[in-house]
Amino acid sequence: MLAFEKILQQSDENIVLSFDLEWTKNYRISNGNKPFCFSFVYFPSGKLPSNIEEQLEFSFVARYIESNSEIPTLVKIADQLLARFTDRGNVTVVGHQLSSDIAVLLRYQDVVRLDNFFLLRDLWRKRANHDPKHRVNVFDTRYDLNGFLKGKSRRLVDVCVECNMDVTQPEITSSMTKMHKDFIATRDRAIMERLLVLNIRHSLSAALLYLFFRLDFKPKTVVNVNRILYRNLKNHFRYVEEEGFQILI
Repeated sequence: MLAFEKILQQSDENIVLSFDLEWTKNYRISNGNKPFCFSFVYFPSGKLPSNIEEQLEFSFVARYIESNSEIPTLVKIADQLLARFTDRGNVTVVGHQLSSDIAVLLRYQDVVRLDNFFLLRDLWRKRANHDPKHRVNVFDTRYDLNGFLKGKSRRLVDVCVECNMDVTQPEITSSMTKMHKDFIATRDRAIMERLLVLNIRHSLSAALLYLFFRLDFKPKTVVNVNRILYRNLKNHFRYVEEEGFQILI
């Protein structure tokens, strides 16, 4: 399994922790959706820097399988990491349609113990009546931004555009399912990096949307999320140095 991490020294209090899972899709068979990578992106939730593009620093932890036999391990690691993060103070767990990611993971409950995602599912269901005594809060940018948005679409890219975020994603040359299958067949690292950078962009975007909502703030000028990604990922993924990514920043 491929592992990537960037851990910054951060306060143990009040962090936003965004999670995103990618999976291959097959709706013709039962439990046909198979996870292949995930990322946690996190940073302090107190305030935003004055120049988000140039100053926002985030930590991340990401995993990507190299064979389908590693899926149970991927799921187990995700659950262990969730516990590690939510044990460190006041945490808001964020995702876009987070319930779907949780559901895909919980399909592996018969082979992997998933206590922490079971708890997260329960917190997701009760998030509208969150107990302030509980250190872990849940926010879903697919469902919980209604009073903040005017547009009808709740697709992540559309919500980002309405909130003045440029999240251009050139990585998808075909379906993610096909791209991942091509990676498994060829071990072409370039394919893997594109999909994982896409995944991290999803996590980062959801975290920013939550923070904008909490601070009741919409940027007056467009925030180029790919510039933030480049600064934070350039020492981890060669892909962000390629021309196809560089033209975005």
